[in-house]
Amino acid sequence: MTARLRAWPYLAPLLILLGVWVYGPAVFTVVLSFLDWNLTTPPVGVVGLDNYAALWRHPEFAQSLVQTVLYALVLLPFSTVVPLALATLLWSRPGRAAEIYRAILFLPVILAPVAVAVAWRFLLNPLQGLVNEMLGALGMPPGNWLGDPATALVVIVVITAAKVVAFNMLLYGATLASIDRRVVEAARVEGATALDVARSIVLPHVARPTVVLALLSLVLAGQWTFTNISVLTQGGPDGATDNVFYRIYTLGFTFFEIGEASAAAVVLLAGFIVVALAWGLVRRVSRAT
Repeated sequence: MTARLRAWPYLAPLLILLGVWVYGPAVFTVVLSFLDWNLTTPPVGVVGLDNYAALWRHPEFAQSLVQTVLYALVLLPFSTVVPLALATLLWSRPGRAAEIYRAILFLPVILAPVAVAVAWRFLLNPLQGLVNEMLGALGMPPGNWLGDPATALVVIVVITAAKVVAFNMLLYGATLASIDRRVVEAARVEGATALDVARSIVLPHVARPTVVLALLSLVLAGQWTFTNISVLTQGGPDGATDNVFYRIYTLGFTFFEIGEASAAAVVLLAGFIVVALAWGLVRRVSRAT
């Protein structure tokens, strides 16, 4: 038995799990996108591309696509630049204080997302919320934070960014922990400034993790904001906080349009495939040069 054949028994459990939980549902979703089904009765029949055409007749779906891209772009610095800066600051000042600050900053990851969103819903209540009470005490006018399109999107981004920053800061901290501090001390003895250390030692170590985290942010930003949207705004006001993930959920489990929801999921999957292919092309070009 060759080495390749001997490897298959070890790979089989993982491949079976991927087939059952990932690729199987993906294929089933593609099939459902061509059917007319309301989830409560058997599928009526094949409708071809009618579900896809119905999506583009709804302006809400196009708006949700734009909002998803907007979330991805706005959350990008919170998944890379901000956590890297915090992790570098804590790494450069080791000690008990740094561990305490790291634990405090990591709290948003430990807390349940739904519980956090519900707490913010009470804090931002336009009538009796603590935020407006504090603004009133300072002589500032209250705000309808979740009912105003100008502020609702900002609220969703800020709440989501807190968790993204906390988790990615931990990942950056693990990467920075692999740097030999003796190299840093030697560089400082030779007269290197903090900027020189960051440019020549820190950045080369975090380059690959930064690219991976940036790619994950572009792909998963809509999923990260789903819980906050569902609890706080339900996609409103006027679709200002909607995204594709919440739109799929609404089509499938509010309007019971399983065919259209599946078609929207296929469109989203196609977008992910385009991003993956573009990333592979960029890597191939960079290696060639």
